[in-house]
Amino acid sequence: MTELIILSLTGVAALVSEFLNLRKMMLPLAILALLSVLGLSFLHIGSEEAIYGMASLDSFSRPFLSVLCVLGILWFWGFRRFFEDEKVTTDYFALALFSFAGAACMVSYTNLAMLFLGVEILSIPVYVLAGSRKSDVRGNEAAFKYFLLGAFSSGFLLFGIALIYGATGTFDLGEITAKLANLTPENQSLIQIGFVLTVAAFAFKVAAAPFHFWAPDVYEGSPVPVTAYMVTVVKVAAFAALLKFFHAFQGAVPQTVAWAIYGLCFLTLMVANFIAASQKNVKRLMAYSSISHTGFMLTGIFSQQSDAQDLLVYYSLVYGIASLTAFRVLWYLRNEVADIQDFKGLLHTNQIAAVAVIMAMLSMAGIPPLAGFIAKYRVLAAASAAGQGWLVVVGILASLLAIYYYFKIIIVMFEPSETAPNRELKLADKVFLYVCCALLLGADGVAGGVISRTQQSMAYGH
Repeated sequence: MTELIILSLTGVAALVSEFLNLRKMMLPLAILALLSVLGLSFLHIGSEEAIYGMASLDSFSRPFLSVLCVLGILWFWGFRRFFEDEKVTTDYFALALFSFAGAACMVSYTNLAMLFLGVEILSIPVYVLAGSRKSDVRGNEAAFKYFLLGAFSSGFLLFGIALIYGATGTFDLGEITAKLANLTPENQSLIQIGFVLTVAAFAFKVAAAPFHFWAPDVYEGSPVPVTAYMVTVVKVAAFAALLKFFHAFQGAVPQTVAWAIYGLCFLTLMVANFIAASQKNVKRLMAYSSISHTGFMLTGIFSQQSDAQDLLVYYSLVYGIASLTAFRVLWYLRNEVADIQDFKGLLHTNQIAAVAVIMAMLSMAGIPPLAGFIAKYRVLAAASAAGQGWLVVVGILASLLAIYYYFKIIIVMFEPSETAPNRELKLADKVFLYVCCALLLGADGVAGGVISRTQQSMAYGH
């Protein structure tokens, strides 16, 4: 519970720092808070702490919380100028930190009421951040679309939870799982409908096809740092919550629903990559790229393998780092309507930024020896072990399509251009890109260390 208290109190501190004239302290304080949560999570991996029967910090939630903290620290570090350039900086810190508290609730919930609270605590601040540039029409449109469709998805989630409660008489995941085997036919139907509605709500949150239509417009209209937050922290929290939900209910999923879920994976992979191949706007291209990775992560979850948690922890860490790297360089270009041609000549004017983009794109495309290749390989291996060979073929075809549009960005950076940006990166930004590139090469060791520590702690009963 200490982790949740730290995040919440830091958000409260951000609200009052304006009155205490402590604005300049908020960035180091936010990073320190996330470092503290990361340290506590790693220190207590394998132990279990129940929080009033509503949440649990255990061997499932702590690895995901660690990934969220790593991505959050990188986000605050890489996009610190977003807070420095805006007039009401402390409001933005408070919104981001409260959203992190919601993400922590989502990865640790054991009660469906806590899940709903976590989703709303996470989402509402992001709605505000998406429309934070009040004079930007596209930003206002993005915030409105995100809020409207987010409200629809919350309605699906609440309706699904209500049906599950009606069938079992409880919101507790453990009690629900125990009761699944002894339900009447009528209650089994309620459970199945509730399961489908809840998964549909998650599909909205993670932008899985055909529930993805909001993502390209919202990602394009939002400020670059907010878009980076959406495709990393928000997505990781939603996938962790979905994995926990699916594990609790997988024994009650009929074969017809299972095939519909695999169809969701197929549709997400193919639709995202086919549309991404025709995009010229970088933010829209990255939006469809995000949807494509959603398809891979869904495949990892629904393959129902015992190592699905380890697989998702690794994939979310790798994808998050690559996305933050790419969006940080896009933020360096300072062009909110970035065309692929805006990257033209970057390799000749700023080699550090160009190499970072190249490594991020190659990792997301799944090119060895970068960590993205290992992540995709693990997902496809899990699908093969589950007997879904056709889904492996779809994943390989999707990766081949992805190589095409990722390489479009890489190729233009080699072309000379007289208008290529030639601003010098500050030392902190150079170090940020170096760290991200190193993590893309060594993420297997980082995630492997967390996973092995989890397994050792569980084995020794800590």
